[in-house]
Amino acid sequence: MTHVADWKTAVSTQNTDLAFFQRLMACDITAIEFLVGEKVRFEIDWQALRRNADGAGIEIWSCHLPFSQDIDISLAEEENRRSVVNDQKKIMAEAMKIGIRRFVLHPSSEPIGEEERPLRMEKAKESLRELAQFAAEGNAVICVEDLPRTCLGHTADEVAELIAADERLKVCFDVNHLLAQYGSTHAEFIEKLGHKIETTHMSDYDFVDEKHFFPGRGMINWRELAEGLERADYAGPFLYEGGFTPSHRAPEVPCGTLEEARNRHLTIKELTGK
Repeated sequence: MTHVADWKTAVSTQNTDLAFFQRLMACDITAIEFLVGEKVRFEIDWQALRRNADGAGIEIWSCHLPFSQDIDISLAEEENRRSVVNDQKKIMAEAMKIGIRRFVLHPSSEPIGEEERPLRMEKAKESLRELAQFAAEGNAVICVEDLPRTCLGHTADEVAELIAADERLKVCFDVNHLLAQYGSTHAEFIEKLGHKIETTHMSDYDFVDEKHFFPGRGMINWRELAEGLERADYAGPFLYEGGFTPSHRAPEVPCGTLEEARNRHLTIKELTGK
């Protein structure tokens, strides 16, 4: 069984600069999830990303595929859905050339009303089957992220239904996305899907909406969460997802700095009691 002490520290970023990666290493942050921005998704210098990450000794743990209301694999209009899937494949193909093997994917955007939810679920599953096959051809995996509010995948049951589309699909557990109004707890999520959790997004919140606070600033019971992930034999990184600038959702509470990420991780023992 893996333990909290075994987890690497990672952050989500769109930055590809060598100096930034060197700063990460100076803070004992040894891995990244590269976030593909919507507006620059076809302009990324993948070779520079690989060269600079390697130059600093940073592992590119995963790639977060782009998302928006238009970049949505669950779109009901078939021509639009197919275009999105094909564009995601193009990005994956370039990322796989530099050795990226994990792709975090949103199963939808929002809002999605209850009356259209069944159709959007079927469209998402159709897309996921195709993307899982494409990833497998490059020895990679798709990690379906749980999402908040009216997005698809806002409960453990919905994520389970989505990944049932293909046995090769994995899960990205965003611990800041399970909202109290929909009923899934962290413990229930891990119990149902722990064996499929390939990666995580770690941040804190108030259970009402996503906040992307640093751990310890919200209401998550970090000891219980860590113990659940340990029992599930989670072996990925403690991956902070949140900008290192003031939060757009709660400007009075800054997300923090790279140095704070380091300090928070080094004191995760205090948060978890482990």
